[in-house]
Amino acid sequence: MSIKKNAFWLLLLLSACSDAPEKADPHQEFNKDMLNFNLALDENIVHPVSDVYKEGTSDNARYAIGSFLNNLKEPYYMLNYIIAGNPEKAANALFRFVTNSVFGACGFADVGSYVGLDRSETSYKETLTELGVDTGDYLVLPVFGPSSTRDAIGEVASWFCDPVGYVIGFPWMLGKAALTVVNDRAENSEALDKALKETMDIYSVTKSMYFQKYGVKSDTTGGQQETLDDSPAPDDEEES
Repeated sequence: MSIKKNAFWLLLLLSACSDAPEKADPHQEFNKDMLNFNLALDENIVHPVSDVYKEGTSDNARYAIGSFLNNLKEPYYMLNYIIAGNPEKAANALFRFVTNSVFGACGFADVGSYVGLDRSETSYKETLTELGVDTGDYLVLPVFGPSSTRDAIGEVASWFCDPVGYVIGFPWMLGKAALTVVNDRAENSEALDKALKETMDIYSVTKSMYFQKYGVKSDTTGGQQETLDDSPAPDDEEES
């Protein structure tokens, strides 16, 4: 399972009920195979490596490394906000990157947050959702996790749209991505293990949560856009 810094999937796995609503899923057999692959990858490689990493680093060290990795994402956030037509957040991402790079030891310290430049994450998925691009069929990608035919194409494009990649080069981008996965897994290890253990139907839950956040379809009656999942968000559900 792909580990994201904002722990979106982690939080939703913990809070969502397992009987997620059914949707058209023409690639279900492939998706379930990929989910099993991702879970096996986590169990046999990512989890053990992150445990060793956690034992060999202090909390402060992991926080500093996470802050450094987050700082490298700011140019990518800026580009996404520009495409989405949000100049205010684009400027915020730019100022955060400059501030943390210059005054925060290349981002190991999040100085930007102390001077009122709060971090605002985004991604190509959120950008395409904001632009009203149809989600397409649900897909589970190896390593990357829950996605769609729309976002699978964007996943590839995002590697070529990250300004940092053109500075540090592709091999270092792979290293950055691997370190991000390991650092995030170590930071969220206990909560994620609990979520995986207590969630009865991981496939249905992650699929439902993906569409709640990223799902968009065209409204043929008036050109408006609506989310694909009309079920309530986890915070609105009744406790079981």
